[in-house]
Amino acid sequence: MNISIFYEKKDKYKTIRDLTYHIGNVGVDIKNSKQNTQDIDIAQFTYDDARYIRKEMQINNEDLYFLYIYINAFAENPKELEAIINNIEGILQSNGIQTRRANFRQEQLFFACLPFMQNDYDIKNAAKRNILTSGLVSTYPFFSSTIFDEEGIFLGNNTYNNSLIFVDKFNRDKYKNGNMCIFGSSGAGKSFFTKLQILRNWLFDIEQYVIDPEREYQKICENLNGTIFKIGPASETYINIFDIREESNEENKGYLATKIQKLLGFFGLIFGEITEEEKAIIEQKLVQTYKRKNITFNDDSLYKKIEKGKIQIKPIFKKSKDMPILQDFFDVLSEDPKTEKYRLRLMPFIKGSLSFFNNYTNIEINNKLIIADIYELGEENLKYGMYIFTELFWDKIKKDRTIKKSIYLDEIWRLIGITSNKEVASFIYKIFKTIRKYSGSSVAITQDVSDLFSLENGIYGKSILNNSCIKAFFSLEEENINLLSEVTNLSEKEKIEIRSLKKGECMMFIDHNHILVKINCSEEEKNLI
Repeated sequence: MNISIFYEKKDKYKTIRDLTYHIGNVGVDIKNSKQNTQDIDIAQFTYDDARYIRKEMQINNEDLYFLYIYINAFAENPKELEAIINNIEGILQSNGIQTRRANFRQEQLFFACLPFMQNDYDIKNAAKRNILTSGLVSTYPFFSSTIFDEEGIFLGNNTYNNSLIFVDKFNRDKYKNGNMCIFGSSGAGKSFFTKLQILRNWLFDIEQYVIDPEREYQKICENLNGTIFKIGPASETYINIFDIREESNEENKGYLATKIQKLLGFFGLIFGEITEEEKAIIEQKLVQTYKRKNITFNDDSLYKKIEKGKIQIKPIFKKSKDMPILQDFFDVLSEDPKTEKYRLRLMPFIKGSLSFFNNYTNIEINNKLIIADIYELGEENLKYGMYIFTELFWDKIKKDRTIKKSIYLDEIWRLIGITSNKEVASFIYKIFKTIRKYSGSSVAITQDVSDLFSLENGIYGKSILNNSCIKAFFSLEEENINLLSEVTNLSEKEKIEIRSLKKGECMMFIDHNHILVKINCSEEEKNLI
């Protein structure tokens, strides 16, 4: 078949004048009408349409066009032709598009589909439809964006025009940041897509840190010779939450003050909702705990002076063994009756099932792919492991601005949702806001979109979404689609498309471009994942 589309722009002044005249007449008819309900409904419908068109033309500077679409079908015989036409009509009508056969006007329609720019008067009146500029642009062939960054990584195929999508998220001249949000219901393909990104980034020697609460990344880590750190009752990997690392503060000052703010967030996860007064008491006890290890707000206290004979060597930053651990904080709390309830809440971390948190750090990060496996912590305790590893990885990310790196936060809602607190959520938001300064990229992954926007009226979830230049929406439930449409500029068409996405397809927002993407991979990539 051939398709021919004509656009005919109308005079704006005359159109607004005619619409105003029509609105006035129909408005009077509706007010004074004593006709049946059906006639009133039809008049009200045209009245509302006319007002909407006039408003768009006057306020949003849109133009009115007449749109004509002609389809010319071909076949070897009448029977085959009838089958083709029935098929075309079925497809169009199933999408809510009215069709009309050009009976006794076939010749005019045939000429309209030839490159003569001939739109005959006899068929115009039957075919014309009103359309505003914003609707008209969607009828342009090949209107979908083509994104092909020269140094980019392959994401998938644009399903509108089958072009290949290559994105270099570290290109600061093109994208304001390299952050990404990946949302999708269980089984929609978001985890496979994330692993595909890990694999392709690995080929570019990009450092990658992954928080893995569901033990989904173990196989690909093994195949890429990455390092897996496990934390849990059966693991021998320990991280001391009280560690102050030299790279944790880029200005090289205010180490203890910065660390205490992070610790208040962590203990907020353990103690639950705490008042400002209680927060002040906990801060006082934290300062006291560090002081017993000769660490104060004076940054010099974090350096050890080394002497060889009478020669003093440059001081070195204190190691994990020189820092307090949870036991030390527990002992300080035990000395004050006012902090008894906090001491009791910490008991499982000292002498109970979570005592593996009460140890000195014994890991070194020296691989370009690190997986933090926190699966053994169990549902209730995942947030503690996520926070500890996120802080550790963030310190490593800040160490060298010249190296490209990415951090993946799977099930991020645990850190910025209702089960978290403002201090932790602010820390995660800070990562998304400032990681670009360190040649980094943050990736937020979740299937629980509603939980993402549950803390403080969703301000942290919205902030992270707005600070991500790339957003991938896989198939989602109706409730989550409606929620996302409130914080993103999802059109009605895009909402319908997200509802009907198949496994391995996603609606991707890349900066200002909205593209429907089919995720593709090679057989070798699939086997590695």
